[in-house]
Amino acid sequence: MKTIEWTPAKGPDAGKCFVISRMSAFTADRWARHVVRALARAGANTPREALHSGIAGLSGQSMALFGHMSDEDCDRAFSGLLDCVTIRRDPTNRALEPAPLIEADITDPNTLPALRAEAFRLNVDFFKAAIYQIYPLIAILRETQPDGDLPPAA
Repeated sequence: MKTIEWTPAKGPDAGKCFVISRMSAFTADRWARHVVRALARAGANTPREALHSGIAGLSGQSMALFGHMSDEDCDRAFSGLLDCVTIRRDPTNRALEPAPLIEADITDPNTLPALRAEAFRLNVDFFKAAIYQIYPLIAILRETQPDGDLPPAA
């Protein structure tokens, strides 16, 4: 499974070593489908130019997309991203396995959005696949919805 290490360069969390792992294929697919469905429920349109620009374009749009979601859906999506993050409590001792995050690990308000953005970048290809899978179906459903006129009663 692909992992990256990310360390804030400045601020109260500077020097901390966060390990961000890619979700398993099934977890990432499920997470992405739930996010895309939440966006669709919120009436958000995924920008076509972001889809065509590939993974980099979607990464750049991620926070704007999450802004369309309900608080509950956004919390679930953000939680899924942070589930990918662990921390090396002693970055100098590589023999110690990274540990799950706890609230005390993060003191800088800029660290959480940065960690979520990095986790999104690692998993954005599943998000893109879910968009291509779900949004065409939504578009078809919107095109076939009745226009409000009911046939006359017999």
